[in-house]
Amino acid sequence: MAKTLIWDLETSNLNADFGYIICASIKEYGSRVAPKVYSVSDFKNHVSDPTNDKELVKKIAGILSGADVWVTWYGKRFDLPYLDSRLLHYGYNPMPRIMHIDGWETSRSRMRLHSNRLASVTAFLGCENKTPLSGPIWIRASAGHKPSIKYVMKHCVQDVLVLEQAYKKMVPLIMSHPNVRVINNVGDERMCPRCGAQHLIRQGIAYTAGGHKQRYQCNACGGWATGKPITHKNLISPE
Repeated sequence: MAKTLIWDLETSNLNADFGYIICASIKEYGSRVAPKVYSVSDFKNHVSDPTNDKELVKKIAGILSGADVWVTWYGKRFDLPYLDSRLLHYGYNPMPRIMHIDGWETSRSRMRLHSNRLASVTAFLGCENKTPLSGPIWIRASAGHKPSIKYVMKHCVQDVLVLEQAYKKMVPLIMSHPNVRVINNVGDERMCPRCGAQHLIRQGIAYTAGGHKQRYQCNACGGWATGKPITHKNLISPE
């Protein structure tokens, strides 16, 4: 099955040349296992230099490189570029090209809310509230204060849990969602190309420039899909 990793970074500064990664939380989508969280304080070099995230960056990159799909919030514009910048800073190769779902892009293009911030979207969708992160705690964590780092780590884990909830609800709106049939090498049209469930229901015909296709809707995730091109002789009536 497709390995989808939901992840988030917390950093000391918005710019990678003036900051470093404090921690990262990573969770496999759909897994009952709690998110893993890795912090700069986990490594020995933190004692002599609290800002040295070299080993943390290497650890994060190694885990994320094993995914088929990534899910982030504003990750294409912040988290991934930040991680790539820190990798290059230490002489490592940048991250591989992996199918990347950015919930912020979907909110911005397919929803109409007063704000596309994760907190605003999840509140609208009825997801659990995020853990608030106060400025003083963030400043102390940036300075290497371990109790504050632990608090930031909890915040990062909660971000990932809330993001997973938001992603699950927003799946039907994601236009460029990776096709799990292709990833899993399954040709069965009964499998939803978005979530992988076999709960597709025929819902009329989709008329495209390339011809007619059977249109389906998934009873599991609510997403829409189309089948192979069909001819007028074998049109299937909607159920």
